Amino acid sequence: MPALLYIGRFKISKAVFIHSLCWTIFIFYEIIIIGIITRHFQSFLLYLIFYILNISLFYFHSLVVLRSSSHHTIINIWRLPLFIILEILAYTVITILISFYLKKTVPYSILSREFLTSIYLANIVWRGSYFMLYGTGYYFLIRYNQKKERTLKQAIENEKLENSLLRAEQDFLRAQINPHLLFNSLNFIRYAIRKRPAEADDAIMRLAGMMGFALESTTGTIPLSRELEQIDNLIALNQLRFNHTLYLNYSTEIHDPETPTIPIILLTLVENVFKHGNLRDEKFSASIKIESTPAYLLFESSNLAIEKNSVKSNKTGIQNISLRLDQFYKNQYRFSHELHENIYKVELKIDYPPK
Repeated sequence: MPALLYIGRFKISKAVFIHSLCWTIFIFYEIIIIGIITRHFQSFLLYLIFYILNISLFYFHSLVVLRSSSHHTIINIWRLPLFIILEILAYTVITILISFYLKKTVPYSILSREFLTSIYLANIVWRGSYFMLYGTGYYFLIRYNQKKERTLKQAIENEKLENSLLRAEQDFLRAQINPHLLFNSLNFIRYAIRKRPAEADDAIMRLAGMMGFALESTTGTIPLSRELEQIDNLIALNQLRFNHTLYLNYSTEIHDPETPTIPIILLTLVENVFKHGNLRDEKFSASIKIESTPAYLLFESSNLAIEKNSVKSNKTGIQNISLRLDQFYKNQYRFSHELHENIYKVELKIDYPPK
C-alpha cells in the first residue's frame, strides 16, 4: 500500500483516488475496528475535524518541511529539528483551540472528561508525532521513487544516445566504404572503357550497387543476402582492377539468405582483406569463408599481410565492429583477429538463440 501513495507515478486524478482510498482504509481501521474492540466511539464532528488536522499535518510535514530541508547544508541540519519542534507546538496549540470549541459543542465526548491534563497533552504530542512519522516515511518513499525514475530515465537517455552513436558510426562506416576503392575503381573504369568496355560496364554496375548500399539508411538489421551481394561486388571490383590476378578463395554456405544481420560488419572484414592484405602471392592465397546455419553465422578469413602497407591503419574499423557486436549480440558472439608469422587471421562467430 505505501507504494501506491507515491503521487508522481500516476496521473493526478488517479493519485487523488488512491490517496483517498488509503486514508479511508486507515480511518476505517482506527474508528471502526478499534472502536469495536474498545466499545467506545466519538461523534462524527470530532472525527472529521481531527482527521482533517492530522492528515494536513501528514502532508505539511512530508511535502513542505522535509522537502524544504532536503539540501544537505549546515543551516538545514539545524533548521530541520527546529521546524519539527515548531510543528509539534503548532499542532498542540491548534488541537487545544479545537478542543475548547468541541468541549462546548460535544459535551459528552472524551474532551469533557480529560482536558488539559498531562495525559491529554502527552496524547496530543504522541498523535502529532505519529502522523509526522508516517509523513517522514511517505517523504522518503517519494524520494526513492523519484530517484528510481531519474535513474530509469537516465538509462533510457544513455541507451538512446548509445544507439544514436552507433547509427552515426554505421553511417560513417557506410560513407567510408572505401573512398580509395571508389577512386581506384573510377581510374580503372576510365582506362577500361576504351580497351575493355564489357569489364568497364560490369565495374560501373557493381560500383553503383555499392554506392547505393552506402546511401541506404538502416537503423536495425538487413537480410544476410544484402550484405553478401555487396561482398560479391567488392570482390569483383578488386578482381577487375587487378585483371583477375588476385589469389582469393571465397566460399559461402548459407542456410537462409533472409537471416537478419547488422550491416557493414562482414563487408568491413572483407574490405580489410583487400586493404591490408597481399593477394598477389600465389604461394599464400587469401581465403574468405562465410557460413550460415540456423544456430550460428561464421566468418573466417586468412591473408598474407602487406609488409610495408601504404594504407595507414588506425584500427577504427575493428573497434567499431566490436562496439556494434556488443550492442546487438551481447555475449552471443566470438570475435578474434591476430597476426601470426605475417598471416593475418580473423574469425567471427555469432550464435543465434534457439527458436
